[in-house]
Amino acid sequence: MAAGGFAGALTRYLLTGSLPSAGAELATAAINVGGALTLGVLTGLWAHGRGPGSRTAWLRAGLGPGALGGFTTFSAIAVALADPFRPGVALAQTLLGVAAALLGLWLGRLAPARDEARP
Repeated sequence: MAAGGFAGALTRYLLTGSLPSAGAELATAAINVGGALTLGVLTGLWAHGRGPGSRTAWLRAGLGPGALGGFTTFSAIAVALADPFRPGVALAQTLLGVAAALLGLWLGRLAPARDEARP
């Protein structure tokens, strides 16, 4: 999980590190929504015994809370909450993230189980 977290955090840093602050903020919001969507899809797949790491607990931990947990960042929402001049930013990021995770879960659960995939 630690290696996944390192890889996820490093990827986020490299994607946002060279952008101006306004671009980095938008990229961070997109990363959070994309990470939530991806984790939702993976969770839905794993519920059916499919997807990467479906049979290996350490790989699921490394991909889910590790890599995607490191890739996304709750601190961006916390900073937005502390900014009295932009009260809707944190709420919008939170709602978009939750909606993306639910959509991803739904999409992942659409995949047939291993037994159903074989004729």
